[in-house]
Amino acid sequence: MWSAMGASVRGPEHRKDGRPNQDAWLSRRARGTALAVVCDGLGSRPHSAVGSRAACRAVADAVRHWADNPDAPPDLLLRLVHALWNLRVHETGRDESATTCLFAVATEDGRLLLAQLGDGLVMLKTSKGTITLEPPAERFGNATTGLGIASDVREWRLHLEPNFTGAASILLATDGVADDLLPEKRADFLNFLVTNYGHRPATARTRAIAKQLRDWPTPRHRDDKTVAVLWNDATTEAPP
Repeated sequence: MWSAMGASVRGPEHRKDGRPNQDAWLSRRARGTALAVVCDGLGSRPHSAVGSRAACRAVADAVRHWADNPDAPPDLLLRLVHALWNLRVHETGRDESATTCLFAVATEDGRLLLAQLGDGLVMLKTSKGTITLEPPAERFGNATTGLGIASDVREWRLHLEPNFTGAASILLATDGVADDLLPEKRADFLNFLVTNYGHRPATARTRAIAKQLRDWPTPRHRDDKTVAVLWNDATTEAPP
């Protein structure tokens, strides 16, 4: 059985300026489907906080329909995410609400889908190794994409396991976290979260992860920080 946890905190810059957290996250478990989603509203947009929260809800609604249709390809899910998000931000405006969007979903019929639009990190860890989704290192300047910017679902990065079995853990992180994780330390960070917090009650582990994010050790870090983890219970062991 899949479990999910996560937390989101304002970065020092937003706390100092009295601005809201522009990140958002959400997890759902229902009818055999497990979902975790993380979104980072673009800081230059006036309603990015609205956009990131709307994106989390749009993904949850879209996944509910997609999971009920075993033969539905991922691009139909992505098109539905865009449509539902556009409806939710109709009043604030698409461009003014632009946001990145990362999610992982495991369905009852064995599909495991990782998806990323924009910055951040998605990492799947299994006994066979790791698979990551992230922006290319050679991208130009600060250019990114996201809901409200992308004009084609082909801008999403995807990884689909159509018949997934076995133990796994998945990390979703906004760039406020991902940019500070050395590539060789990402799996260690994911293991730390699952091992130290996965066995705790839901409320307690959310508080513990939030404290970890607020006490982030990187000097002069500024960004909001959000992580979510989706994992099989078989991968969780209480620390000694």
